[in-house]
Amino acid sequence: MTLIPIHYCQIDFQTICQAGIRQDNTNYIHCGRKQLSEVPNFSRTTNTVYDELVLNDNQITSISRNAFQGLRVKRLNLSGNKIRSIDSRAFIELANYLEELIIEFDSTILHEIPNAIRTNLINLRSLKLINLNLTILLNHTFIKYRKLEDLSIIKSNIKSIESNAFYSLNNLRSLHLDHNQLSDSIWFDLTKYLQNLEILTLSQNNFHYLKENFLSKHLKILDLSSNGIQIIEKNFFENLSLLEKLYLQNNEINSLQLTFLTLLKQLKELNLDFNRLTFLPENLFQFNNKLLYLSLQGNDLNYLTNKSFFGLKYLTYLNLARNRLQFQFNQQPFQHLNSLEILNLDRNIQLNLSKNIFSGLQNQLIELSLQNCNLTTIDSLNNPFYLFHKLQRLKLSSNYFQELPNEFLIHLKDSLISIDLQRNALRTIPNLFGKNFNTSKLTDFDLSSNHLCTLDKFDLYQYKNLKTIGLNGNPLHCDCQLIWLKQWLIKNYDYDLIKFLQWTCTTPQKLFGKQLTIIDEQDMICNENEYSKCNQNKKQFFNRSTNTQSTSIKSTTTTTTTTLQSSSSSNELVINDISYNPNGMLTITWEYMILTLPRYIHLQIYYENNHHVILQRLIDGEQRSIEIDIKDYLKEYSSIYMICLNIRHNKYCRNIQLEQIKSSSSLILSSNTQDNYQSLQFFYLLGGICLGAILVCIILIIVCCWRIRRMSREKLSNSIEKLPTNTLYHPPPHSSIFYRPLNIISYPQQQQSCDTSECSIHSSTDTSQIASDSYHIYQQIPSVYNCQIHPTRTHILI
Repeated sequence: MTLIPIHYCQIDFQTICQAGIRQDNTNYIHCGRKQLSEVPNFSRTTNTVYDELVLNDNQITSISRNAFQGLRVKRLNLSGNKIRSIDSRAFIELANYLEELIIEFDSTILHEIPNAIRTNLINLRSLKLINLNLTILLNHTFIKYRKLEDLSIIKSNIKSIESNAFYSLNNLRSLHLDHNQLSDSIWFDLTKYLQNLEILTLSQNNFHYLKENFLSKHLKILDLSSNGIQIIEKNFFENLSLLEKLYLQNNEINSLQLTFLTLLKQLKELNLDFNRLTFLPENLFQFNNKLLYLSLQGNDLNYLTNKSFFGLKYLTYLNLARNRLQFQFNQQPFQHLNSLEILNLDRNIQLNLSKNIFSGLQNQLIELSLQNCNLTTIDSLNNPFYLFHKLQRLKLSSNYFQELPNEFLIHLKDSLISIDLQRNALRTIPNLFGKNFNTSKLTDFDLSSNHLCTLDKFDLYQYKNLKTIGLNGNPLHCDCQLIWLKQWLIKNYDYDLIKFLQWTCTTPQKLFGKQLTIIDEQDMICNENEYSKCNQNKKQFFNRSTNTQSTSIKSTTTTTTTTLQSSSSSNELVINDISYNPNGMLTITWEYMILTLPRYIHLQIYYENNHHVILQRLIDGEQRSIEIDIKDYLKEYSSIYMICLNIRHNKYCRNIQLEQIKSSSSLILSSNTQDNYQSLQFFYLLGGICLGAILVCIILIIVCCWRIRRMSREKLSNSIEKLPTNTLYHPPPHSSIFYRPLNIISYPQQQQSCDTSECSIHSSTDTSQIASDSYHIYQQIPSVYNCQIHPTRTHILI
């Protein structure tokens, strides 16, 4: 009979986890989101003390004895697991090092805090327990936690607390009991031993009445949100003179319950969102002159008085969204908020704006939000934005603006960097600053989901610092007049981001549903015969016959004679020359007869007999020539074409006869010239084939010579190997024999491997080469040469 030992290997943390150093110089081991079912093996860690071990969001259900053997860590994160069992001697190896523990349980299994946590981790400073089904906190539960400063018991169904539950927690500074079932009867037992408490959060419990005060006088942060609180007696906050942050959102508080605010003179942040406030009593905040943040979102406020915010001279943030505010014409409700920087008035659907409403905010306000307020117009004579001088961000989205008055933000051209006008009914780009845009700092212009179908580049080019423009959801007409926009995108946007823009073409029909960012510029044709909503109000060029010139070109086989009609004094442009080369390139040159250049020129080429457009382009007005490839647009049966340059509403054209030729450049090449050109192409092709054949032959000769030489060397080495053992081999002169010493590594017999590929006795890894590599190592993990035998062995009897 033979006993064969079978050894089990745990998952080694080095094979699945990452170790590193953060920017704040804290080192860590990250094993989160690895689908681990058990704690990895940390027995091969060095003597390094790690700041954090992250094991969150795995599938770990149990923690066994010595699970963290060999590990030294200060913070352990086990959230996102469903711990069902913990050995009573777990965590002992971490007792002298662990300062913070975050652990989540399976509430259907555990109904009390495990003994391993209560007895083995007495040096903890922070403890967070999630998803226990405790029901009640028993006396002396934390008797051994003399150093505990931060305690969180969340989502644990706690309904009651025994009078001595927090006994010995004299150093506790922060207590979090959110998402439980606590009620009004626990206030005394909750705060009996917590006289030094500074932070208390009790959100999402069952508190309804705040009456007697048992809270610590050192309390600075109090969170009672989402409790259904209806009544607040003034003496509840009587001793909380140091309170700085108070969160009472999502309760049932009405305006008459706010008298307690006069006691909180150190208050800096107050949240009363989603309560039942209908008005703000005058002088309510007169003693809260240190308040910086005030949020009153989601109430039923329908009016404000001129003294509603009296005393808040240092307030920087005010949120009044989701109310029903209406203002009188001469009302100035914000006149005392001289330090306010951010004002949110979103979703006040009955809001009416006037020039005096924002009086007092002109010098400090940097962000104003008026989204979804049912605004339709802005009166230029009673412009509410006229007072602002430092506003940087303006949000006017989700309203009903069809147009905005010119220059309505003229005083903000030196400060405004972002304006949001999405989800309105704009048909043209509004003129924000008038004519002088040189000092404009606007970088972000959002016009998404409006009724824009075309854009004039000069309406946007005047914003010199513009970096992003939003055009999603607009019915774009993707003709030649939007080619500039596609080119502007390539110049100003990151190439990888352009493909994510949803700038969808609605017309012309052949481009319907396609993205402007991916269509070919050759398909963006200005076809005047195609219907488009964008040009309903534009006059068609073909309906105009005045100021139109006709120029004919007569040519022979050697020269070209051009006859140009005399130009009147009203002419704006003269076509100098039109030439066509054998490669199909048409070159047009012209001169301007005016001092002020046009923004662009519209080039069109027609069949002369039926005026059908075969090609059109939009040309920058600063150009004086253009070269276009037209060989794919010409028809064999058409003899005469007309080329027109359109300026404003005038056309300047030339009729071209295709039979004409020139010695240097011609509209149609003669048959002799074409034959010579084809013969020249044939000679070029033949010469290229011959040259390629010669190069291939040379390469084949070189390869054959190299192959023959290699075969001769192999034959010589085989003959040497067949020499008799008693024959002394003399190497040829000028040759060298190199000897490699054999490295034999011996291992103790006790060490056995679970992975033969890693523990082969013939391996000879030279670690000196590793040390010389120029890698930047944040945290070097020692190399593994042998698998450690699991202490538990199983013997099979054969």
